[in-house]
Amino acid sequence: MAFRFLKGNLERAAFPLMAVIVGAMSLVMTLSLGDGAKNIIDKDLSAIGGNRILVGGGSLSSKDLELMERMPFVEYGVFPEKRKLVGNTLYRGYSKKALKAMRLPSLKENEVVLDRNQFLDAEVGAEVELQTELGKRKFTIRDLYQEESPFETMKMGDRVIVSDETFERIFGRSNYNSLVVSFPQDEDGEEYIPVVLRELNRSRLLYNQVRVLETPAVYKKVERIKSFVGKSLFILSFISLIVGGAGILNLIASAVRERTSYIGILRTVGMGKKNLMEIFLIEAAVVITLGAVIGVILGVAVSYLAGNLLKIPPYFNFIKLVGALVLTMGVGLIFGVFPAKRAGELEIVEALKI
Repeated sequence: MAFRFLKGNLERAAFPLMAVIVGAMSLVMTLSLGDGAKNIIDKDLSAIGGNRILVGGGSLSSKDLELMERMPFVEYGVFPEKRKLVGNTLYRGYSKKALKAMRLPSLKENEVVLDRNQFLDAEVGAEVELQTELGKRKFTIRDLYQEESPFETMKMGDRVIVSDETFERIFGRSNYNSLVVSFPQDEDGEEYIPVVLRELNRSRLLYNQVRVLETPAVYKKVERIKSFVGKSLFILSFISLIVGGAGILNLIASAVRERTSYIGILRTVGMGKKNLMEIFLIEAAVVITLGAVIGVILGVAVSYLAGNLLKIPPYFNFIKLVGALVLTMGVGLIFGVFPAKRAGELEIVEALKI
């Protein structure tokens, strides 16, 4: 009987169905793309923001980097200037700790890691000939990786990762103007600034003193922005669900109004209040379940499409997908209970009034 009610009210059911679909879809997209963006920022060493400090002002060398990475509270160090574009090849030099943070293997002399999206025919263990400032040289491919950060994919050049030692040998550079010192995410980097500066300046003359150029305050601001954007998107998604729930309420309320006399007849022939309420709740549940399932499926599909356009690979968590489905259905059912209860409580005399 609930399905007959719904079939006779298809036009009115279309609006709440679409609202539920949009609500579930936007919720899935918010969760998946939000987690995908967070993963990119967390993985990429050169992304804007990070629990790190940027020091400079004096001449820095590999010895300073080694000094920093020996400290127990330092995750890794990177010279931002260890980046060189030769023709169409972009070389980037990283230390062993930095490579480990990027989940890449340590590199020996003449070993490279290539971006598999740019070197399509490359195979691990094979040799590759690359252009350098001193002419073409052969390197051994140690590993392949896939660049996910939009901050890097927008830059020119075929990405080649080498060790710090190989970079310095190829380009003959040993001094740098700045050094990034990164700390674990759960540490307060600002507390370590005095220690970092003291160690770096211990044997330096006054004119060559190192100072802080950028503090973790930038990281904290980025984290606040990420949190604000995530919460804002979730609120917008939840508003969509509320709209869908309001549509469900309107659907059942209009069905109750249009079928008041029919409800009276059913009550007259002996149908109980509980059974009537169940009929209208089933009608709402059908719309909600259909909309939620379609919305989650479309949310996954559109997340992949939007991710390709935005260069943000979506990240799907099964528990969160189930949570989005349950939340969507829960909101719709909550809105559907009141008019369904009202239908069940209609008195026979009132219901038979035409």
